Amino acid sequence: MLLWTFQPLERVGVLEAGGELVGSWEHVPSSTGDAILVAYREMVAAMERAGVATAGRPPVWAWGGGGGVTVQDALMLVGEPLWDGYATVEFAAPERLTHVTGYGAWCDYLFALFDGPADPSGWDVPTAIQGELVQVCLPVLRAGWVHEVRPLPRSPEEVTNWSARA
Repeated sequence: MLLWTFQPLERVGVLEAGGELVGSWEHVPSSTGDAILVAYREMVAAMERAGVATAGRPPVWAWGGGGGVTVQDALMLVGEPLWDGYATVEFAAPERLTHVTGYGAWCDYLFALFDGPADPSGWDVPTAIQGELVQVCLPVLRAGWVHEVRPLPRSPEEVTNWSARA
């Protein structure tokens, strides 16, 4: 299963130097009412329920799907300014270490948390990696899984077409 994640260059350095990258609560973005922290904790709980051990750490967030990495994905997931200081990491991970769910349903849950408590049950539905963008959460990203590290896409011409590479 070919996946990709956007990571700050300093985290890519940690991956390269130490051989693996794990989530850290200090890297979870702050938000009004701790909505993002609540959502990340729910993702950790969902991973554990699915049999993916997290050691209590937040996941390494990745994405998959047949469309590849687009400039719109980079903008949506990293924001501005995104061109300096981030890289796209393309990798393959063992399926047993992945928790795959729909990204749209997750975002609906996350945005609802900004208005107060929200029901998490709607987003935590196992989802196949096919043509649509899906989120893939892992407890670890190992350097040995990495196929390529490259700059974020800056234009539609820089879209990664996985089907052409498979």
